[in-house]
Amino acid sequence: MKEYIASLESLSRQQLILLAARRHAEDVQGIAVTGLACRFPGGINDPAAFWAALCDERIVPAEPRGVPPRWNAAAPDLQPFAEVLARGVHIDGVDLFEPERFGISEDEARYMDPQQRVLLTCAAQALEDAGITDVSSVRVGVFAGVSTVEYHYAHLRNGIRPEDLDPMMGTGAAMSATAARVATGLRLNGPVLTVDTACSSALTAVHLALPALRRGDCDVAVVGACHLQVAPFTSAVFDRAGMLSPSGRSRPFAKDADGQVRGEGCGVLVLTRVGDVRPGGPAPYAVIRGSAIWQQGDRPGMAAMPVAAQRRVMVDALRAAEIDPWDVRYVEAQANGSKLGGILEAESTASAYRRDGVGAPTLYLGSCKANLGYLETASGAASLMKAALALSHGQIPAQPGFDLPDPDIAWDRMAIDVPRERMPWPEAARRVAGVSAFGFTGTNAHVLMEAVAGASPRARRQAGPPVGRRLWPETHVWS
Repeated sequence: MKEYIASLESLSRQQLILLAARRHAEDVQGIAVTGLACRFPGGINDPAAFWAALCDERIVPAEPRGVPPRWNAAAPDLQPFAEVLARGVHIDGVDLFEPERFGISEDEARYMDPQQRVLLTCAAQALEDAGITDVSSVRVGVFAGVSTVEYHYAHLRNGIRPEDLDPMMGTGAAMSATAARVATGLRLNGPVLTVDTACSSALTAVHLALPALRRGDCDVAVVGACHLQVAPFTSAVFDRAGMLSPSGRSRPFAKDADGQVRGEGCGVLVLTRVGDVRPGGPAPYAVIRGSAIWQQGDRPGMAAMPVAAQRRVMVDALRAAEIDPWDVRYVEAQANGSKLGGILEAESTASAYRRDGVGAPTLYLGSCKANLGYLETASGAASLMKAALALSHGQIPAQPGFDLPDPDIAWDRMAIDVPRERMPWPEAARRVAGVSAFGFTGTNAHVLMEAVAGASPRARRQAGPPVGRRLWPETHVWS
């Protein structure tokens, strides 16, 4: 440190200013979103299919569905919850996997948490979408969000004999193995960590990846989150807490909002420094300008979500991104579908973005939870992907199911609105979107993204349905 201070003392004022400016530029340099991949309900298995579903105002929770085969709803202890379980939204093929593709034995794969399998497969697809085929000479970090590991619960319930124990159950059930599974399965070298801040996990993972990229800890970051409903009783707990929608529909900011619809899915983003984007390679979907996370521990209870806490994280993100609030014309909201949650978020967003007075340009709010249901830990990944695709296409999708605005939201005194039809991005000095995610244990996160000037939307790449062999032992089925 003494040598460093001495070197600074030898510099002129102009040199010090240039050094500080260079350091500041490094600290705030844009991070490009170069690859996307997803597994969402309704057979939405790639970014193009997701964008088509958003543009078509598709509502997956409104489509016919039932209890997935991983649960036997006729089991005596599940019969009381059969109706609640049928209101959930699930992805297909969670029992299918190609272990040899990733150098994994079938025995190991059989006991792997299926969230590890889905995340690993999506990460491979996201790297391919980013045009990254050789990772041997690149430092690649993995920042993965997951909150619950329920795969072995059914085996415990069904009864485990001593001879049933397998060494692979250790890494197969460890939360810390989620990110490590991506790294080892794809032979990635760099910082690797699993993140759990509940529904804000994906945005928190982005927040951690940005400085790692800017410092040079890694050159590429694979960031994502996965959430599967493997144990059935969580839905019953949420229902008794009054969190779930009795109608089975998520209607953020609407008059008939009545709660959330439990969903599951996986979303992965590939990030790299803007200066490292290869000429002639795939154009970035968007550029991340800044982020923030914040928890206000001084609140009435863990489940309470004060307006001040929501506002704080948005203001901090705007400051970190050095973006004028009026340049932001769209926010992909947390919007869990509850009536009170919608009121509080509308107020906090309007305040943070200075839309709580007259004369401000309209800020549009939306949420893909109306399309997909509430993907919980993976919900932030879906929100980030929607914002990136909207920026890339220069359009804001309509909010499905928004027939009547909630009259308890003060629309007349705030310059906010919900898009009722797909619309071109409003005219502004910059094309910028915000993304919010609020974890139910209190960790709030916000990310700001900007469109890439002159970039055209990506050509459609179809991932197709899940493939592989069924690797789901009967011991792990709730029967």
